Amino acid sequence: MMREALRRSLVPGARLASERTLMSYFEVSRGSLREALRVLAFLGAIEIRPGPGGGPRIAMPQPQVVGSSLAMALQFRGATLRTLLEARAAMEPSIAALAAARRKDDELAALEACTVRLEAAVGTEGFTGPNHQFHHLLAIAAGNEALALLVAALAWMSRAVEWRYDQPTQERIVRQKKAIVGALQARDETRARDLTAAMFAGVLDDPRNAEHLSARVVWADVDELMHGNEEHNDPKDNAKGDTGWTSP
Repeated sequence: MMREALRRSLVPGARLASERTLMSYFEVSRGSLREALRVLAFLGAIEIRPGPGGGPRIAMPQPQVVGSSLAMALQFRGATLRTLLEARAAMEPSIAALAAARRKDDELAALEACTVRLEAAVGTEGFTGPNHQFHHLLAIAAGNEALALLVAALAWMSRAVEWRYDQPTQERIVRQKKAIVGALQARDETRARDLTAAMFAGVLDDPRNAEHLSARVVWADVDELMHGNEEHNDPKDNAKGDTGWTSP
């Protein structure tokens, strides 16, 4: 069905054909079709709208879907928050370098606005939203959809671990992210990479963080987060509704 949607150039919001038409086209029973639609809805590829004019429509799968599936696999492998942050520390410096080379003016403006919101939220429970949003916006500026999706999924998964930075650490993070934006503005790939690597090293190497970093990734916690934080779907609107818990 997804191959057919691609062939027909269907975009999010596009309505699928009637149930009868789909059954005939794919030569399947009503039960098989409905099961397929349920799976696609769970994966975020379609949404089922009720009422007149409703029915299945193409949707945009969100990073939470990737994060939920990955968390289940990681749980059985004994992964911890350190596992997630080390993966991001391996990826995001290169992402920052790509962003410095490829960023567009509107993407740079979005990152600058994010740091303004982040600075205004220091010492409050609103710090988490723009803190995570910054990383997704940075990946978007790198111009690679796969990297943007992976970064968003990993950052979102880490929210399941309850952890709140103290105010001095939040202030340091703001300074670091402002410096990264400065490197992007100057299109300095090396500086963007080094600053991002240093930011993650500051968290991973701090002995005060050892207990938090050893927290296990648990699918049940991540899946609960998936159904309770839908407001974080759009990184450009992600400035509300967070709980105050945070990680880089």
